[in-house]
Amino acid sequence: MFSFYGTKKKIAGLYPAPKYDTIIEPFAGAAAYSLHGDNWKKRVILYDIDPKIVAVWDHLIKATKEDILRLPNVVPGDKVTDFDLIDAPRWLIGFCINPGSSCPKITASKRSHWARYREQIANSVDKIKHWTINRETYEEIENLEATWFIDPPYQKAGKYYKGHGKIDFAKLGEWCKSRKGQVIVCENQGADWLPFRFLTEHRGLMQKNTEVIWTNE
Repeated sequence: MFSFYGTKKKIAGLYPAPKYDTIIEPFAGAAAYSLHGDNWKKRVILYDIDPKIVAVWDHLIKATKEDILRLPNVVPGDKVTDFDLIDAPRWLIGFCINPGSSCPKITASKRSHWARYREQIANSVDKIKHWTINRETYEEIENLEATWFIDPPYQKAGKYYKGHGKIDFAKLGEWCKSRKGQVIVCENQGADWLPFRFLTEHRGLMQKNTEVIWTNE
């Protein structure tokens, strides 16, 4: 739906398909897994501690196609602050005008493709009206029987994420093991807080990444 650092958009299809009617993403980011294929049709519950991520998702869930198409055309070199926008759509554009950022940017980079993102978002917002977004830490989430897609800031490569330095990964690992239902945990090669196994290698915007996975199956 929008660009975000560490998004799983390119590799979402490599993860196990959801087995439950509810998908929970405790570290929502751009929620690429929930958007993949027909996953969006399920009950999707998103959580994040970043108020800007939460505000963007709340805006998208409530927005109409026409709302999105009315957003200004921001081209490379433009500053999003030059447009008369409230916070949430300004942050939405800010994520898209500098792809792969962990926070919304102000100036559109040469890699900006906002017009393309705007069209894609406009064609998708009607799909997610049944989704919910909550600003809560992972520890506060009710332990429902669901498909849990857990994509936290990575242990060694997640320093750009809000709140990364406060994560107790040993505690997070035990929490993941205690979830009811199907549990899928994402990480990068070198993480040791769960017995991860190789998933795939793929090239991100800046470098090649080796993705690993842990599941409770």
